[in-house]
Amino acid sequence: MRTLICLGLFFLLPHAIKAQQFTLVQINAKWNEKNSVNIPCIDGVKYTYASLEEQNKSLRDKIKAVPVVILYKNNTPVYQWNANLSFELSLKEDDILEQINTWR
Repeated sequence: MRTLICLGLFFLLPHAIKAQQFTLVQINAKWNEKNSVNIPCIDGVKYTYASLEEQNKSLRDKIKAVPVVILYKNNTPVYQWNANLSFELSLKEDDILEQINTWR
């Protein structure tokens, strides 16, 4: 029995450690879609786009400028990039990777 438990931990532990999942969520308003950020494909990072109008009121009230890109680690927000006064956001792959490496 002890052998089975040890084998289970041997195979499951590395997977559990690696399972820290990063997600990028871009939130933008329909009227500002022309300024949506082109998010590069990053291996192991999930990407989601959400419309500001479809979010609940409490989230809409917190967002002052769109687009906004939020980096989540295991469903917890860890970093946020915000648009400037012209409602544009310049975001490079290196910026994203720097934050991912910070939060690993």
